[in-house]
Amino acid sequence: MSIKTSLRNSIAQLLFLSGFTSPAKRSRGRFSIVTFHRVLPENERNNYPFPGLVVTPEELDSFLSYFTAHFDCGSISAQHERYLSGEKTERPLLAITFDDAQYDNFINARPILARHQVKASFFAPVEAVERHELLWHDRLGFAILALLQQGDSGQAKLLQILADAGMRVSDPHNLAISAVQASKELPLESRLRLVAELVEASGTSQVPDFARMMTLKELAVLANEGHEIGSHSMTHCMMPECDDDALVYELAESRRVLQAHLSRPINAFCYPNGNCDARTASAVATAGYTLAVTTAWGHNGEKSDRFRLHRCDIDAKRVQDAIGNFLPALLAFRMSGFYPGLA
Repeated sequence: MSIKTSLRNSIAQLLFLSGFTSPAKRSRGRFSIVTFHRVLPENERNNYPFPGLVVTPEELDSFLSYFTAHFDCGSISAQHERYLSGEKTERPLLAITFDDAQYDNFINARPILARHQVKASFFAPVEAVERHELLWHDRLGFAILALLQQGDSGQAKLLQILADAGMRVSDPHNLAISAVQASKELPLESRLRLVAELVEASGTSQVPDFARMMTLKELAVLANEGHEIGSHSMTHCMMPECDDDALVYELAESRRVLQAHLSRPINAFCYPNGNCDARTASAVATAGYTLAVTTAWGHNGEKSDRFRLHRCDIDAKRVQDAIGNFLPALLAFRMSGFYPGLA
């Protein structure tokens, strides 16, 4: 462990023990939201293109133990309504959210949430769920892994396709992550064409069974157990790139489909990739949602825009000690507002 990392962890411990970064102090009077994505065993995390989006079941269990000890936890619409009503709670209010409606959330996260007696919100990209099709970034990531497994020839083919698309990868050692970030700068059609080219070049469209999406029936099971289902759009596009008609489709149609299948209101929306602007936030309100979440880091106050709520994205590796154990003090430091680089 580097001296910088050791010093950071020591500062985090000192601040936590002094109560300076404790949730009771730093989150009191605020509304906090945390974000998870995939929940996979370690062997599956090692075979997923974006391990930073993954927590293991054991890590999720540790996070929920911490959150339930320090926060009043629940789904986002219910917790937000309680917060805006001015309800006085013994512990600060926290909402637990999961993005992308992956099957691993159903099979791995669901029993852990039940054990902790916590209700959460799951944001579903509707077309991907209906079609049983992976999201574009997963298709891209698995295609890149397949090409890299072909050795030098596969890597050369990959770099040529990226170059032809006008992309420069910023980190050649993490090509999947770098390529996804660069592709977000492409126009929508160019991005989808790139994904198709990479899948074709990799010679396979097969992905591991663990990577699949949830089904509408599985979303219904979650809803019937008291969890909240929210919309993550129809196609998981980045909302500001949509014209007005496309916005209506992404927002109103996804809400309509989910309400029809689940027979309950859909009140919460999650911007894919966190991208939003004034026009898209207004469109979310017009579509009938009561709130929407971004990926901007931080807490929310009484005057926060309900259609641009901030969240704290959970990355297990960033809150571990030198031997890989969960360090609660470091998570408290990151969520406190004092951590360098985080609002």
